[in-house]
Amino acid sequence: MPVIACPDCGRDVSTLAPACPHCGRPSPGLSAPAVAGAAPPSPAHEETLWRGWPSLIVLFGHVVLMLIVMIAGLVLGTFVDTPNNHAVLWITGAILAILLVRFFIALMKQRSTIYTVTNQRVIIEQGVLSKSLSEIDLRYIDELQFSQTFIDRMLGIGTVTLVSSDKVFPTTALRKVKDPRGVREIIRAQAYQVSQRQLFTRAT
Repeated sequence: MPVIACPDCGRDVSTLAPACPHCGRPSPGLSAPAVAGAAPPSPAHEETLWRGWPSLIVLFGHVVLMLIVMIAGLVLGTFVDTPNNHAVLWITGAILAILLVRFFIALMKQRSTIYTVTNQRVIIEQGVLSKSLSEIDLRYIDELQFSQTFIDRMLGIGTVTLVSSDKVFPTTALRKVKDPRGVREIIRAQAYQVSQRQLFTRAT
C-alpha cells in the first residue's frame, strides 16, 4: 500500500486514508489524484477576428484616366474643326473600351482577394476563376510591419507585411487594406496570445 509523509507531523500516512491518524491533517494523498486526473484545458476554437480585402479606393486612378480620355476625345472630336473628327471619336471610344475592360479586371481581382485573421492564423484567398488559399500560423509570425505611401496615408490605406518562420510563406503582405495600423495590432496581439498555448482545433 503506497504511503506518503504527512506535511505536519512527518509520519507515514496511507494515500487511501482520509486524514493523518497521528495529527488529524486531511491526507494530501487525496488531492494528488484529483490534480493528476484534472481535465486538460480545452483547446482554443477558431474565431474570425478581422476580415477585409484590398480597398477599392486604389481603383480611383482607373476612373480618373477614363474621364481624362473621354473629355479629351470629346473636345478634339466635337469642338476642334479637323477633317478626321469621326476618327478621333472612334479612337477615343476604342481607348475607353480598353480602359473599361482593364478597370473591371482590376475590380474582379480586388474583390476576389480576401484576407481573414482568426485567433489561430492569417488566411489569404485569391483568384477570379480558379481559387488559391494560403495561410500562416500565428505561432510562426516573427515580425509585423506596415507601410504607407504619401497617397496611401491620404486615402487611409496601407500594406501589412508578415515575416514568419514558415518555410512556404516566409513573407506575406496584406496589400492596400484600410486602417493598416489597426490590422497590424490585431495580428500582433493575437500572435502574442497564441504563443502561450500550443493546442488548436480547426474546422475542416
